[in-house]
Amino acid sequence: MGQGSNTIQFPGARNTPQVDAEATAKIRKHKLARVYTIVLVLVLLAAVLIGYFIYERSKIYDSMEIVSAINRDNIEGTKIREFAGSVMTYSKDGAGAMDATGKLLWNQTFDMQNPMTSVNGEMAAFADYGGSRIYLQKASGETGVVNTDMPIRKISVSANGYVAAVLEDLDVTWIYLYDSNGTKVAYFRTTMEKSGYPIDIDISPDAELVCVSYYYIDCNDLKSSVAFYNFGSVGQNSIDNYVSGFNYPDEMIPYVEFLDKETAIAVSDSRISVFAGAHKPVSVSEMFINDELISVFAGTDAFAAIYSNEAHGTKYRLEVYDKEGKKTSEKAFDFDYSNVTFGNGCVILYGDTSVYVGTYAGKLKFEGDYSKPILLLVPQTATGKFTIVTEDTIDSVELK
Repeated sequence: MGQGSNTIQFPGARNTPQVDAEATAKIRKHKLARVYTIVLVLVLLAAVLIGYFIYERSKIYDSMEIVSAINRDNIEGTKIREFAGSVMTYSKDGAGAMDATGKLLWNQTFDMQNPMTSVNGEMAAFADYGGSRIYLQKASGETGVVNTDMPIRKISVSANGYVAAVLEDLDVTWIYLYDSNGTKVAYFRTTMEKSGYPIDIDISPDAELVCVSYYYIDCNDLKSSVAFYNFGSVGQNSIDNYVSGFNYPDEMIPYVEFLDKETAIAVSDSRISVFAGAHKPVSVSEMFINDELISVFAGTDAFAAIYSNEAHGTKYRLEVYDKEGKKTSEKAFDFDYSNVTFGNGCVILYGDTSVYVGTYAGKLKFEGDYSKPILLLVPQTATGKFTIVTEDTIDSVELK
């Protein structure tokens, strides 16, 4: 080892040249500069995205522009509704759906006197009131048929093609659950003496839960109840798959609906009840009604109610609630509405030519008139874009 050396040379080892300290510093400085540049680009990109998000959230549109339009035939007796982002029509003779370009997506024929329909996600079901056949239709075009042994009174379809049906049989009312192949999965009987008469029914998107609203007479007093049945593993050891229920004296509950697989609402003229639980639902919210309740509309992540508002200076009042039943916004208005729908975090209220679009939190996005009376408005995936059906056209519309 040399006198001025800081290196120890072991026998057999190769000589390793010493790295110049100035070169090392330059390399480190270059690497740090690259890191700083990348971080700066990411920060700027995040700032742009956040700015764009804030801009879109705060942006208010002042017009509805027709991007394209196609002609349509308005056949008397035909009803129209949204189905998986498309325009679905149905009548006594059959049903069909088309997209905003007028392309026929599917068509199904049947013969009914009083057709009923149920839609859940990309699945639709049709049945004749008093008939014995349920037609299933997927948005992809695939079809199926369920045959029943008794007259049908009400149906509800899940997103995966299961159907819950209320069937009439003299003094007994049955509730059957069928899979998409028409096979009976489960069933149970109801009577006025035992549980009451079922007036509404809904099935969860995953078909595990069925919610039924009953009414019955007890000592000349009207009473109602809401019952939940679990057709999954949790309900197998329960009598008739019954897992939870709630009683409502002196009330009629004509409307029950699932928002998602673990949230359901029940509505009477005096309250809106919210239930939560994927297996054994419990009551999580009770909203008592002071003004006259006119309509209720359910989405997948929110629901809305319209009340009479004449005592407060306008004809109607729209209130929006989250899935826990907390009111997130309200909107007073005077035009005669026809429907409320949901899309892209917004609630859309419309009737005749009037349209209101606002976020769930109540931030105004658009309020104005369309050029023609609206029969149906379907939100599209892109924010601010809609399909609007009128008497003679299907319009692709964008907010400007």
